[in-house]
Amino acid sequence: MAKYQIFTDSCSDMTPEMRYPNNIDYFRMVINVRGEDLEADLDYKAYSAQEIYDWIEDLNNRCKTSLIQVGEFIKRMRPYLEKGIDVFYIAVTSVLSGSYNTFRFAKEELEKEFPDRKIIAYNSTRAGMALGMMVLDAAKMQQEGKEIEDIIEYFDRDKQKYNLCGTLATLKYLKAAGRVSNAAAFFGDIIGIKPIIYGDTMGHNYVVKKVKGMRTALDTLVEHVKDITEGIEHPVIYLGQGKAQQSVDYLTKRFKEELGATVIDYWIGPIIGINCGPGVIHICCMGKPMTLTAPEE
Repeated sequence: MAKYQIFTDSCSDMTPEMRYPNNIDYFRMVINVRGEDLEADLDYKAYSAQEIYDWIEDLNNRCKTSLIQVGEFIKRMRPYLEKGIDVFYIAVTSVLSGSYNTFRFAKEELEKEFPDRKIIAYNSTRAGMALGMMVLDAAKMQQEGKEIEDIIEYFDRDKQKYNLCGTLATLKYLKAAGRVSNAAAFFGDIIGIKPIIYGDTMGHNYVVKKVKGMRTALDTLVEHVKDITEGIEHPVIYLGQGKAQQSVDYLTKRFKEELGATVIDYWIGPIIGINCGPGVIHICCMGKPMTLTAPEE
């Protein structure tokens, strides 16, 4: 196996069952709840996924998120570099987080101390489990003996095939965080209107249309997934949620019955959860390349 450590970050939403068997590490972002800073922990050691969404729903809380700090990068990378192991960080899209850009400060500092080591970051232009899927494929390629440069070449060619789409109970959380594009028509939270959101070519949360009611939103997403997975036999579909179990059950049934899909469900992690709010649904799968790019606003 090539001698480098693969890292991602808290925005990947990767469960321990995905990370540990594949020797994947991650950089922790920070959440702030009731004035207290906590790690954005994908293992949920200090709190549960359910608690995160309960905190968000409680209007007495003001939940916030922060990007990865330079010290966190250095703390996590140093043990590997000291053992002569290179570092490859597959980062959440830079249009939603400054972590990819902050990484360079840690890189510059550590390169002075470890001039013979590779310290490489890659802007995935993806978030959530679409990023997680990329990381899993990188780990597989590493196990096949591929070098970092081989993986980057593959991603540069094919990363638009890692699709993310979804819907929300409300856009108020994304609006407050400044992390949604083409959403002006939704400001004011029209009752019963649900946005259909794609992760665009750069990783923006791009509102492509609005529909009436959650069931219509879910049906619209099913048709989109059918289109992008056309020709793929028994697709693997990652289905993420934040307190939206009924939606998960409905989508799981349809994907299994109509596509013969393998469905892997998971809780959407603390960073994306705080920004999207309770009721969020993410659907991530390989498929036709994403071609839409949100217009500049």
